[in-house]
Amino acid sequence: MHPLKQHQTAMDTLSTLFGSTLRVKMMRLFLFNPDSAFDVEHIRAKTDAKPRDIEKEVAAFKKIGLVRQSKLIRLVSAKKGKKVVEKKKKVKAFSLDSKFEFREELSDFLVRTHSLENRTIVKKLEKAGRIKAVLVSGIFMKDADARIDLFVVGDNVKASALERVVRGIESDMGKDIRYSVLSAPDFAYRKSMNDKLIRDVLDYPHTILVDKIGIARA
Repeated sequence: MHPLKQHQTAMDTLSTLFGSTLRVKMMRLFLFNPDSAFDVEHIRAKTDAKPRDIEKEVAAFKKIGLVRQSKLIRLVSAKKGKKVVEKKKKVKAFSLDSKFEFREELSDFLVRTHSLENRTIVKKLEKAGRIKAVLVSGIFMKDADARIDLFVVGDNVKASALERVVRGIESDMGKDIRYSVLSAPDFAYRKSMNDKLIRDVLDYPHTILVDKIGIARA
């Protein structure tokens, strides 16, 4: 490819990719779930966006080769006489195109840029209880083999508040977050027993966002 044309293609790709929060969320959804296909309804549930806005972004992604179209079978409810039955329906779905030229670079960039939001994550978690330690790993480190993405140690942590924070992170990241929360005494006990969960968290690549209990020395 001629260098000038190649440069123009890259610039067109970048100008198409970045422009809205929804676009970033959808990029993360496809790039962080490369083996999955999503229909508009699934994307709507993950991003809380309007279907027409989702379809607009999908069209842009298809144009630059980021995603490819396929079909999914969904179970939908339908009336049959007085009864409501479930029936199978084919729907359009979209998934990451493995041939997309900038797949690795874009994925790395989206992981790194999310790290800039770590302070916000911590602030939200602090509203859920008395937070003693917060670690991120897994998806935040591009480590698919890690057992945990988010590890929290805190006292009087409200499960419902923590769940809301996690759901918000999932919406931003476009991927389900594996997380665990322990009280400070429970963490101290498990640490003393060389607990497998603690070792699984600390032995894999991770970043410590909050450490008020010396977890770095665990």
